Amino acid sequence: MKWRAAAACVALALAAAGAAEPLPPDSAYQLQAALVTQSGAAAQLDLYRGQPVLVAMFYGSCPAACPMLITGIQTYEGHLEGPARARLRVLLVSFDAARDTPAALSALARLHRADPTRWTFAAAAEPGARKIAALLGVQYRRQPDGGFDHSLLITLLDGDGRILASTSKVVGDDAFLARLRAATTQPVPHGSDR
Repeated sequence: MKWRAAAACVALALAAAGAAEPLPPDSAYQLQAALVTQSGAAAQLDLYRGQPVLVAMFYGSCPAACPMLITGIQTYEGHLEGPARARLRVLLVSFDAARDTPAALSALARLHRADPTRWTFAAAAEPGARKIAALLGVQYRRQPDGGFDHSLLITLLDGDGRILASTSKVVGDDAFLARLRAATTQPVPHGSDR
C-alpha cells in the first residue's frame, strides 16, 4: 500500500512539474531548432504543444508574397467559430534571422494586428531555418539583392506536432479549411494549457 501512495505522489509531482507525454515519432516537435520570438524569448517549434497550430515560413522584408501569406492565414482563421479560433495558435518562422530581429518581428506583428496571445512571429538562424524548411516542405533561396525566392506553404499541426494538412493556397482551399475546423473543434486534452 505504501508503494502505491509513493507512486501516486511521484506521478503527481511529475504532472505538477510539467512533465509531458513522450512525442510520437512522426512529430515535427522532434526537431530541435532554436527560435527567437518577437519578444526576444528563446523558443522551439513545440512552443504551442498541446494546441492545434498553423506554421508557416516567411521573411519580414518580403514585398508581396509574405504579407499575402499572413493575410491568408488570417482569412483561414476568420472562417473559424469563436471557440475554435481561440484554440488555434499560429507560428510564423522567418528564415531571415539577420534582419528579422525581435524588434522587426514585433513591428510586423503589430502591422498585421496579430493577436499576441495566439500568434508568435519568430526567426530561426541557419542551419535551424533550413531544417525547419525541410521538415515542412518549404523551399527558399537567398538572392543577390538580399531578398529570397521561396515557396508559400501553410502547415497544420495537431497538439503533438503531427502534420495534419498543408496548403500552398493562401485562400480557397476547402479541404484544408475542413481539416483546420476539425482540428480546432476537438477539445484540447486536459493539462494542455500552452
